[in-house]
Amino acid sequence: MTEEQEFKASEIRIIVDEHIPQDQLLRLYESVGWFAYTTGKRRSELATAIRKSSYVVAAWQENRLIGLARCLSDDSSIFYLQDILVDPEFQRCGVGRRLFEACIHRYEHVRAKVLMTDDEERQRQFYQAMGFTNTKDLASQTLNVYVDIEGVE
Repeated sequence: MTEEQEFKASEIRIIVDEHIPQDQLLRLYESVGWFAYTTGKRRSELATAIRKSSYVVAAWQENRLIGLARCLSDDSSIFYLQDILVDPEFQRCGVGRRLFEACIHRYEHVRAKVLMTDDEERQRQFYQAMGFTNTKDLASQTLNVYVDIEGVE
């Protein structure tokens, strides 16, 4: 971590927060290229998705939203980490780790902890460093994941 990144990281607050202004949400999601959440009908649904999540934790630097993680869970058998994103300016400063750990801590008692992400090396490395295993790498049990995502083949 560079000296500038350490300075930025020291000023970041991680808080439980599901009442995030729409303009802040849109800016953050667009900063990481997640336009599926910010265009067309999804644009107006993003705030609802955040508000109806089981748990939302946000990273703030002063009044700027720089990171967010949101979860869905029955609080017993399954916890699903739906989104975890960090503004590119603040990536590799420990923000993603802090957001992830807040979610894991909240749902540490839940049996199955699940997330779905793009097949990119940086993401694979991050989630493996956090203790998650790709289902294709499981040795003792074969698992399949089935999805139907609008607009994705």
